[in-house]
Amino acid sequence: MIGVAVIRVVETRADQFRGWLQAPQQAGRRWLGKHCVVVAWLGLLLAVISSPHGLGIPLCFFQDATGVPCPGCGLTRSLSCGLRGMFLESFQYHPMGLLILALFIFTAGQSLLPRTHRDGVVRFMQSRATLFNALYLVFVVTFVSFGAARALHHLVITRW
Repeated sequence: MIGVAVIRVVETRADQFRGWLQAPQQAGRRWLGKHCVVVAWLGLLLAVISSPHGLGIPLCFFQDATGVPCPGCGLTRSLSCGLRGMFLESFQYHPMGLLILALFIFTAGQSLLPRTHRDGVVRFMQSRATLFNALYLVFVVTFVSFGAARALHHLVITRW
């Protein structure tokens, strides 16, 4: 009896996940929604105005409070280095920095296109919703996993 209930729950969750993956209206919004455009422009602005090797003051409130780096620690410096062609330094500050820089440039750039072209990009993403939703999931899981692994590594190195 319990086994049947567990199987039903798993099947229900699998159906919900498939529905999430295949939701076409979400694909464009996840990658190119208004919030993404704002974050892309702010990230690029921060990268342009900040020094590639930091400002000399801690900016991460999480790390400042806990002593443990957050998943995004080093990202601003990574973006700043990447914009200036310092790709090795960019990777050393944050391995996902160059990918995020490319995403920011694409997202900010498409926001400057005429509405018909922007809508065309969104339709393209919606027509391949499963792919773009899966890429989004992989990106988020990779970003958080990297942050967790770096935090764990930091805890192991500094505590023992």
